[in-house]
Amino acid sequence: MVNVRVFIAVMFFFILGREETNAQESRLIQFSGIVVSTDSAATPVPFASVYNRGIRLGAVANYQGFFSFAARVGDTIVISSVGFKTGYTVVPDIPENQSYTAIVFLQPDITTLPETRVYPWFSKQQFRDAFVHLNIPDDDIERARKNLNAEKMKELGETIQDANLNARQTLNNYAYTYYYQGQYQPQAILSPTAWMQFFNELKSGAFKQK
Repeated sequence: MVNVRVFIAVMFFFILGREETNAQESRLIQFSGIVVSTDSAATPVPFASVYNRGIRLGAVANYQGFFSFAARVGDTIVISSVGFKTGYTVVPDIPENQSYTAIVFLQPDITTLPETRVYPWFSKQQFRDAFVHLNIPDDDIERARKNLNAEKMKELGETIQDANLNARQTLNNYAYTYYYQGQYQPQAILSPTAWMQFFNELKSGAFKQK
């Protein structure tokens, strides 16, 4: 009878202790962290994926690598990002009513791809045909000869104005713009003087075909 009582007492304390341990392990805390690269602690890893294996929930870090969510004590957190090796961290046991901020370092995962050459032809036969019919551009001397052609020089001379006239016209345009800066420019269609000139020319037959 005594042995039965001792056994019951031991089982009672064992179950009670286990329940306290489970309650402690399932306690939720505010778990926050910053994901940075191992190359430099000042270089955050933006938009890293943060996954809690224990409760099967995840989050995404912001552009500064910061994340924050509720987690249980002892949960395993998996952090991953493209171009980095997967990192792991465990939620520690901290005092009640306190938050925890972890700094998670991710190691860059650099993969060197083999060299790839891209050609615009599907086969060697197409390359041979394209090479035979290749239109070779003119060299510098031929381009200079074309640019100094007499007809082209004459055409340019007729279209290009004097440098002084161009400068004066540009300055006049600037002055006209600055004169009406901050106000509406006058419209010729609303000018009485312009209308009077138009009617006078209309009466005089200036618009009649000769």
